[in-house]
Amino acid sequence: MNNPQIDRNIAPATASLQFDGFPSCRTEKINNQFPCFIFENHNSEVVRLDLLFKTGSWLQQKPLQASSMARMMTEGTKQYNSFQIAETIDFSGAYLDVTSSQHNTVLSVYAVKHILVTLFPLIRSILTESVFPEEELKVVMANNKQEFIIGNKKVMSLARRHFPAMLYGENHPYGRILLESDFDTIAAADLKEFFGKIPLQECSVYLGGNIDSDVISSLGDLLDSFQNGAVVQEQTEAVINLSSQKEKIIEISDAVQSAIVMGLPVIGRQHPDFPLLMLTNTILGGYFGSRLIKSIREEKGYTYGISSGITPRLMGSHLSIQTEVNVNVTSQALDEIFSEVSRLSAQTVSMEELNTARNYIFGNVLRGLDGPFALTDRLMTAHSEELDPESYYRNYWDSLAKATPDDILETAKKYLNADGFRVLIAGKK
Repeated sequence: MNNPQIDRNIAPATASLQFDGFPSCRTEKINNQFPCFIFENHNSEVVRLDLLFKTGSWLQQKPLQASSMARMMTEGTKQYNSFQIAETIDFSGAYLDVTSSQHNTVLSVYAVKHILVTLFPLIRSILTESVFPEEELKVVMANNKQEFIIGNKKVMSLARRHFPAMLYGENHPYGRILLESDFDTIAAADLKEFFGKIPLQECSVYLGGNIDSDVISSLGDLLDSFQNGAVVQEQTEAVINLSSQKEKIIEISDAVQSAIVMGLPVIGRQHPDFPLLMLTNTILGGYFGSRLIKSIREEKGYTYGISSGITPRLMGSHLSIQTEVNVNVTSQALDEIFSEVSRLSAQTVSMEELNTARNYIFGNVLRGLDGPFALTDRLMTAHSEELDPESYYRNYWDSLAKATPDDILETAKKYLNADGFRVLIAGKK
């Protein structure tokens, strides 16, 4: 069979990326109470289970209370000690983790389908009977404290730790600065108190993979034990106190590099302009072909890497730019960054530059919706930020698809005012 000769001098044909909408999931009410969202894939035996509870560091009374509680929930219960928990999970070939963010605590399990249901007694014990043993807590806190001390010797870790306070204020849950002494004051009683406030009866369930009726039925038995959880605590907004100090320097006398973290408050996912802001940020510093990379890395040679990104959260969002440079060019690098920010607000981008950034985002969107586990992540994020995933992703895609250079210019003028930036430098200037 003769194959046609391929001319390697001619680029292959391309086609526009298409978006068919956020894939639908099967929804159920387990025990007529617990909402369950299921993305099925019967071609794999692996199943993912996420149990989400609306409580996190936003509600904690002491630093580290929420994250330490989540970390210690697998260190011992009334029925299992830490060794038995680890042995059960390892022997099953499963993965189990408990994490706590600002607004949610999530228990996640990955396992082969027929193994998952055998882990439900352990999961029940972890979520209802954790005891937070003192000796294990001392070891965990000592290790975490040592990691904190080591991290504080790195200029970027130091800058990232202190920067949010400039945007939100030190008393805001997003802006509190963690101290070394915080690791010494956390006690088992603090974790038990926070654990007792988990609203078990308000659990949201997410399933991905090869799900059948046996899994759902067994899950119903597990959730029966969640009837006596605490009442959901309202997560009310906190006062944001933007620092009047536009630039702060944490002087490190022997530093050879300076870490620059700078940014300003911006809109979140719920705002209709968010897709355009994401596109504008991508052009500025959101991928390896961005303006900041070309200017600060390639043309000036001030840094190996620089990026900008948006941190969208339920109670406040911000854009930040981060890089590390030699201490001798800290001021020059900062000037060039501001120059690129100002240029976005003064000149329209080319259509080629816009299309490259747009296609990069389109690719990330489609990749983020590929498979039941990725879809579960996207759905949990949407629900956590009180968004309807179908309308959000449709609007997101359509807004990007019709964006023009003038839209980018107006978005930059509206949201990236150079005077609104706060700058934190750890090192020297």
